[in-house]
Amino acid sequence: MDMIDRYVYAVTQRLPEQQREDISKELYGLIEDMLEEQAPLSEPTPEAVEKVLLQLGHPSAMADKYRGHDRYLISPVMFESYLTTLKIVLWAILLSMSVVFVIESIVEPPSILGHFTGYLVSLFSAGAQGFLWVTVVFAFIDYGARKKYTTSSKLSMEWSPSDLPPISDPQSQIKLSEPVSGIIFTVLCIVIFMFGPELIGAYRLHDDVVTSIPLMNADVFSKYLPFIGGLGVLGVMREILKIIVRRRTLTILIFHISTSLLGLIFAAILLNTPGFWNADFLSQLQAVGWAPQAGEDYENLKTIWLTVTNNLFFFIALITVIDIISEIYKFSRVKLPSGVITMKWK
Repeated sequence: MDMIDRYVYAVTQRLPEQQREDISKELYGLIEDMLEEQAPLSEPTPEAVEKVLLQLGHPSAMADKYRGHDRYLISPVMFESYLTTLKIVLWAILLSMSVVFVIESIVEPPSILGHFTGYLVSLFSAGAQGFLWVTVVFAFIDYGARKKYTTSSKLSMEWSPSDLPPISDPQSQIKLSEPVSGIIFTVLCIVIFMFGPELIGAYRLHDDVVTSIPLMNADVFSKYLPFIGGLGVLGVMREILKIIVRRRTLTILIFHISTSLLGLIFAAILLNTPGFWNADFLSQLQAVGWAPQAGEDYENLKTIWLTVTNNLFFFIALITVIDIISEIYKFSRVKLPSGVITMKWK
């Protein structure tokens, strides 16, 4: 009985507390029945008890059966895609942070040691955040995918050949290079915006000295960093879905359009924020000799500056509309199966 008690205890300790008593009684009954089948007219021996417990399996496996689902953060179905995405994101972060470090070192060579220290600290921080967000996104997607089939055994019992999805049309296939390039571009933008927004500007090399003139007001821009981070996470999540599914579906199309329009709305708010642009940009260009002090040439330069800053949103809107139309066109070329288009997990 001691061995049986220890087994039941090991199983129930892995289960929610409110279920332990009922499952404990059920387990004792199950073990008793199995022992009676082996030796109906005699007391069970320790060897017989051990044989029955071996047949029932490891306490963790037995607890999984009662729990109704396996316990893991990223399921085996998603794990390969998870590792692929994690590698892409971490390499993109390393590339982006290295670009920021190189530019900072060129602009301020005397402070290269400080830049290198900041590079290492920022690299560790950005890498940890990248790992966290990729894991969170995959865990969220994986949880939704496991709602229908919670264990491999249940999947095998409920599966039938009629559940097989149709063979994908070649036009629906998404090349891996598409989400990879999307993740790299998104991560690059996030890293530059988060760790070096002042590096976005004009550069002048004179007498081996590089002078940078920022385009934006860093104080105003910094207020929007949380929103930029959130949009970045959504953008990476969109590319993760493409890596997992690897074919064009209505779900991915809607998500792509939604995130694109959300980014466009944010761009409209950001670019129309008072003081967003560097108000001293032209005067700083004059100070380093890149702009005429007065006259017609200066007025032409001023006109170009105002035209670009006032109409940048319309250029972004045009690019967004072209991107959305392109995605809709690619989806329209897919030979759709009958019925509603749903997301199929590989």
